[in-house]
Amino acid sequence: MRGSDFASLVHRILTTEQTYSAKDVAARIGLEYDAFYARLRNRTVFSADEIKLLIQAMPDARLAAYLLDKTPFVAADRIETSVGFEEEHLYRATNRIVLEATEVLRAMHQALTDHRIDHQEAIQIRAEIEQAERALVSLRVHIGKVTNERSM
Repeated sequence: MRGSDFASLVHRILTTEQTYSAKDVAARIGLEYDAFYARLRNRTVFSADEIKLLIQAMPDARLAAYLLDKTPFVAADRIETSVGFEEEHLYRATNRIVLEATEVLRAMHQALTDHRIDHQEAIQIRAEIEQAERALVSLRVHIGKVTNERSM
C-alpha cells in the first residue's frame, strides 16, 4: 500500500518513544485526531503538504531519511546562526562531528568484542553513522553558506 512504511515509521516513533504527543502533532499539522490516526493506520495517506508539516511538528531525522532513502541525498540538520557568531557555530558543528564519529567507533568496538556484529548492533551502528553523516553534511552546507555570504 502507498505510504504504509512511512505511516508505520511515524506511528512507531509516536508510540514507542513518546517524545511527541499524537494529539499535539495532529493539531500542529491541522488535522483532527481521528483523521491523523487514519493516516497512522494507513487508511488514508499523508499528502505532501501534511508530510512537510509533520516534519516541522516532529523534527525527527528518521522521517527525512525515510523520504531520501535510495536517493543520492542525505538530510542535514540546519545550523542556526546569529550574525557575528559564525566561527562559534562552526566550532560547535566541528565538535559535533568528532562526537558523532566517536560514537560510531564506540558502537563498532562494543559490537566487535565477540568478533561478530549481530542484528541489533548493526542497527545501532547504522544509526550512529547516519547521525555522523548528517553532522558532516550540516557543516558542509554551513561552510558554503558562510563563504558565500562573505564573498558578496
